[in-house]
Amino acid sequence: MKNILAAVLLIMGSAALSAADGKPENVENILKEKGIVITYPGWKLKALAFSYDDGNIADRKLVGIFDKYGMRGTFHIPSAWLKTKPQNRVTEAEIKTLYAGHEISGHGANHVSMPKLSQEKLEKELDEEIANWQRMTGKRILGYAYPYGSYSDKVIAEMKKRNLIYSRTVSKNQSFDLPADFLRWNPQAHHNQKIDQLADKYLALNPKKMTVLLIWGHSYEFAKANNWQIIEDFCKKMRGKKDIFYATMGDIAAYVLACRDLKISADGKKLENPSVMNIYFIRNGKRHMVGPEQSFPLQPDSEKEN
Repeated sequence: MKNILAAVLLIMGSAALSAADGKPENVENILKEKGIVITYPGWKLKALAFSYDDGNIADRKLVGIFDKYGMRGTFHIPSAWLKTKPQNRVTEAEIKTLYAGHEISGHGANHVSMPKLSQEKLEKELDEEIANWQRMTGKRILGYAYPYGSYSDKVIAEMKKRNLIYSRTVSKNQSFDLPADFLRWNPQAHHNQKIDQLADKYLALNPKKMTVLLIWGHSYEFAKANNWQIIEDFCKKMRGKKDIFYATMGDIAAYVLACRDLKISADGKKLENPSVMNIYFIRNGKRHMVGPEQSFPLQPDSEKEN
């Protein structure tokens, strides 16, 4: 997805206003009344993402499996570990090539439990992680996976200050619903939790709104248990589905947050998109798209199918 960082910055800049005036709730109600269903790119209502921690050398094989089946992975790597704990770790030299087509995300520069840190050390841990990945990849990270799954309101507040838009927990989401708060993003399952059955359930789903299936784990777990077939079979089953948006966590979070920032014009006649992303939706069975910083007329007689 193009211009994702610009979209993130715009989203974060308008978040305070949206939360204060209640517009997201009003927009959602109006769109529902108008029979408008917001979708992912390509007018899809399902999304599949993978979230893998620690940057172990087994990532090399996992990335190969993802690439083979057209999957997108988000890899949460403690940046300082590449130097302080290099044993069985991917190297800085291979970062750009190994994870090409995937996403690098934060996992704490030194993989410490952030709620236990003093304010000063917490800020340093976050700033070091962001700066390290900026240097190594030339890009700002968009999110995190909490080390040990541990977080607090204080940690989240500091993440927001740094324009981080998502972070994964280790708690389980019992449904395929999108997270209400992407900085408290609960995955649907660890890869050892009967993901074959979960795949069947998701493939059979006929959603009326955007959903997501997020699988998490550590690549070294496959190597240790010699059970690579679990993820290979899962990816093989899930590949090439026309109704699934194959994306990174950053792609999904940035897009959904842009959707949640849609506005209704003052006269109530137009749907306005203040982001730099194309936003896709369906109305009365017809597919539509509202472009960056553009609007869409809400009057039924002005509909045109794309």
